[in-house]
Amino acid sequence: MIFGVAVACLMCVACGSGHQNATPAPSQSTAKAENGHVFKGPYARKFADTYNSLQTGFARGLIEDGKISEKDINALEFKVEGCVDAQAQSEDDFITFIWEEGTTTPTPYHGANAKRMNKIAKQCMERYDGYKINDLSHYVYVHEHPDDNDQSK
Repeated sequence: MIFGVAVACLMCVACGSGHQNATPAPSQSTAKAENGHVFKGPYARKFADTYNSLQTGFARGLIEDGKISEKDINALEFKVEGCVDAQAQSEDDFITFIWEEGTTTPTPYHGANAKRMNKIAKQCMERYDGYKINDLSHYVYVHEHPDDNDQSK
């Protein structure tokens, strides 16, 4: 339950009007990551900054091409799902995801194992840089789909 509330709060903060106003609109055509990898395109600086913050080669591999696609998000889901399901005690503990505005979030657990499984889901998302990839994906989504998001709500 706590995980679900935290996710809901994070989603509200990310989608709230104050957050997006603080994020500059995409404009930089090239940006270099700390390791020298060059990103090109309107989101180059955001990709380079995210790339620098990632802890896993898996996550870096998802964005090295300077794009974030549904295929990339599905790969993230698959990694997190494997991590969570390996620690499941029953089928009730298997994870599902919520897809919204370019992001994927584990569906909060309820019931007997909720506290334990929500903690595991959070750890697995962090292990594979899931929250950072989601932030990048959401950033790109809201800039590419300005009429198709919840910013005005």
